[in-house]
Amino acid sequence: MTNQDRISISKDEWLVIGVIILLSTILISLLPTMMASFWFTNLIPPLQYLLYNLGFILLTVVLIGAPISHAFKKSFNLFTMLRGGISSWLIFSFIMDMWQPPFAISQSGSILIADSESLVGTSVDFMLAWVYTNLLNIPHTILELPFIGDVSLLFLLVYFITPILSVVIAALIFKPGFLIKLVGSKAL
Repeated sequence: MTNQDRISISKDEWLVIGVIILLSTILISLLPTMMASFWFTNLIPPLQYLLYNLGFILLTVVLIGAPISHAFKKSFNLFTMLRGGISSWLIFSFIMDMWQPPFAISQSGSILIADSESLVGTSVDFMLAWVYTNLLNIPHTILELPFIGDVSLLFLLVYFITPILSVVIAALIFKPGFLIKLVGSKAL
């Protein structure tokens, strides 16, 4: 290993990484108490999702965003770490996690898990269904599609359109050409 291949981390970079790890650890350790509280179960789903996942998002910023930042910038740039970590979280949560059962929305658009004391409000598909129906006023429409049959517009928005939009948003956060430079770098 040559001197150019070694990773050099300054004290300021260690401090930023340490503070983010400490904050994410504190937030994750508060989850059992928070999940059992009355105030948390009565929050709207977007707030439940954000509060539940904030510690994990910050941890993703360090675990995935920091290596991406170092590979691209040859240092631990906070903004690049945030871009890499948040983009990775979007891809993981809004695509991979959303397509894992149990689903919160049926093909007919009805809510499958209605227990308000469960953590259903922290799931990305339930949270998105809430946003589409309550904030964006998407009507409960059943579409008749060839090869698929009857399917709810809400189901299509949550499980098909949103993942496509999250890939586009993640790509925009990374900026055009960032992934090409990252994949082409010798650091990976």
